Amino acid sequence: MKCDCPLCGEKLSRRRLKKVPLQGESSWLAFRWFLKCPSCTGALQLNPYPLERAALRWVLIGVAMLNGGALLFGVTAPPSLALLSIALVGFGLFIGRALVVPADWPRYAPHASGERKA
Repeated sequence: MKCDCPLCGEKLSRRRLKKVPLQGESSWLAFRWFLKCPSCTGALQLNPYPLERAALRWVLIGVAMLNGGALLFGVTAPPSLALLSIALVGFGLFIGRALVVPADWPRYAPHASGERKA
């Protein structure tokens, strides 16, 4: 996956991007926000791969159905088994991203608002 800034071309793979609320949003409870590039201060948004987005949705639906069924039928599990299942789901998503998402897929796209404070 390419983690370059689409506006300036700076590598962002090992850098933490700051979340900035859109104009008119509260700074402590923002529903609309964008990521700010540390080098050009351009507005970016995540660009998830379509299969990655669908897989996350189906994993969350499956976990909710399993938990609902366990609650409905009174199935109890030790806390270690619950922690193991959470770890497997988390690592499964990372492994799936590494195997499914093409290497040339851009991780970030310019934000639709077009804000750029450079």
